[in-house]
Amino acid sequence: MADLSPLTWVAVIAALVIGILAGHFGWGKRWLRHAKVHPDYLAGLDYLVTEQPDRALDMFLKLMDANSDTLETHFALGSLYRRRGEVERAIRIHQNLLDRDALAPEHREQALLALAHDYLRAGLLDRAEGLFLEVSEVPRLRAGALDSLRAVYERQLEWQQALAVHRQLTRIKAAPPRLVAAHYLCELATLSLERGETEIARRLLHDARREVPVFPRATLLRARIAERDADDTLAVKLLRIALHDKPTLMHEELPHLLRLAGAPARDQLLTELVARADAGTHREDELKRLVFAGISAGLADAPPLRTSIEHVFSHDATLQGVWRAAQETERMAMQVGALLERAEKYRCGECGFAGRTFYWHCPACHAWDSFEAHVIVKLD
Repeated sequence: MADLSPLTWVAVIAALVIGILAGHFGWGKRWLRHAKVHPDYLAGLDYLVTEQPDRALDMFLKLMDANSDTLETHFALGSLYRRRGEVERAIRIHQNLLDRDALAPEHREQALLALAHDYLRAGLLDRAEGLFLEVSEVPRLRAGALDSLRAVYERQLEWQQALAVHRQLTRIKAAPPRLVAAHYLCELATLSLERGETEIARRLLHDARREVPVFPRATLLRARIAERDADDTLAVKLLRIALHDKPTLMHEELPHLLRLAGAPARDQLLTELVARADAGTHREDELKRLVFAGISAGLADAPPLRTSIEHVFSHDATLQGVWRAAQETERMAMQVGALLERAEKYRCGECGFAGRTFYWHCPACHAWDSFEAHVIVKLD
């Protein structure tokens, strides 16, 4: 709805309001035959066409009494305004409903829920939280209100409250995937590690693995704990498991893995990673991911990567020019390394948000575990 053109926007409102007013004023077939429309309604449309939305809203609210014939038009208009980002107008519509003494309890509850969504869209999280809590006491609206409340706690970084709401949704069989609860537990474990509460972090990560047995984020945090405990052997093992389960992490974690493993084990590890990429289902993508991660980590001269680097650059349509001009692998790697510094390395598979930083929680659409490796090399 946010991409509607002004004329389409007018047409949608017209269709909604005409339908309701036709029934409300008893126009029916007679209205269709004579095409007689209430003059205030025509004035409202004129305000919309001339880009005077506040006056249009005043006119529509004047026309519509809060009864069973017009309530759906109130809610439809409020929803349309909210989706267009005109949240103040949506709030005004829903508050207009709540100010009416004769509003039936079920309609009042619906209006409270709509107003809570207005506040959420406007970023007024405290107000949204209070209304979602109130509406969550209504059995028929409980699931939707709790799920929205969970989103509020996510944005406030209140992970314990978000987890508690997830548990409530689980009990009524309306919870999002268990992956979401596992991420909440990892967020809490990260906070515990920052406070030096290692044992609490261990318990939280154990709970996260109970939610999702194969969970790379928890594996990475366990590797972090092992490194703190000076158990580099265990840390290396856990990092290798994480990279196997989620190759997207290669760019972030390859330098860390090689540093912990030490120089003597470097070439052996790289040889194993190349062999795994060669045998992968998506061989070209996996090789490219490993090559770019290696170049960014300053490993272009590593013997196990040389053949893979030459293969990737000679077969990549974007980078073939660099390959031909450079003549030698080291020089080519330096040029591409400079390009990678400016590249967008990750993209959200849900909304398309792209950037250089990896996120477990997309900052744009708030999806979990949606970031994928996606290097866009911009050639000058």
